[in-house]
Amino acid sequence: MASDPGNGGLHDEVKTATIRTFSSHEAAQLAASNLEAHGIKCWVNADDCGGMYPNLTAAGGVRLSVRAADVEAAIALLNAEASPAEINQIETEAAASAPPETVALKKLAFVQILIGVVVGVLLCLLYQRANNLGTKTYYSYTSDGKCYEAWVYRDGHITELLQDRNLDGHWDHWTYYEHGHVVRTEIDNNFDGKPDEFVTYSNSSPATVEKDTDFNGTPDEFCTYKNGVLQQVDVRPNGSKFVTQRWLYQNNVLVEILRDGDSNGNFKEDVRYDSFFNPISTNFPTVFQLSSSPK
Repeated sequence: MASDPGNGGLHDEVKTATIRTFSSHEAAQLAASNLEAHGIKCWVNADDCGGMYPNLTAAGGVRLSVRAADVEAAIALLNAEASPAEINQIETEAAASAPPETVALKKLAFVQILIGVVVGVLLCLLYQRANNLGTKTYYSYTSDGKCYEAWVYRDGHITELLQDRNLDGHWDHWTYYEHGHVVRTEIDNNFDGKPDEFVTYSNSSPATVEKDTDFNGTPDEFCTYKNGVLQQVDVRPNGSKFVTQRWLYQNNVLVEILRDGDSNGNFKEDVRYDSFFNPISTNFPTVFQLSSSPK
């Protein structure tokens, strides 16, 4: 059965997210049994001192958590509609429990129970549909209770992932999604509350990166990727319009550096490197200009 995510340090190794909060341990354990029966690992957690003070669950409820990778599958499973076979079984068991007094009373009880079951199923489906609408946020915590991650869903689809990498209580890493695919990431590398690295994606792979390496509010390093592989890095200090350095890559390995660029795209120094970053040739022409990729 499910276990408490606050014990054993499991959150230090596996990222988890709370997908639902229940009013009682029984309801949470029932949902957990359903998930584990379908192969989804889950944990039940409540701030009631291990069940010794059940009245404490009224405030925070009983939380059901799963691995972050299983969030969508778990939510879909809990929100799944009852199959005709399951409804038929409920109706059969309900009919069998009716008091066998007279034939007329049996028929009346069965009809009432059947109507109650149908109404109950319809209300449950309406509740599940309403529960999928709007914005939902699921949090992940370390073993000592610090929140380090939040997954934001809108209308059942993930739209944002927030992270607190240094556990100072402030988000410093933001990832944004569209139609289930990552499209943009913003990173705060000096933890001052403002992003200084910006990543765009194409088909969920990095396409461009802009970095503010001196944290003055203006990007000065610009990276270009092709199919998720780094191709080129241009250095333009303090928002300059021309490139002072250009780093060229092949197969994600640095092969050439051009230095001392001017506003016309000319470079005065060209250094080529082997795969171990050892310089193998250096050119110092009066004016050197390169517009093609390294050979």
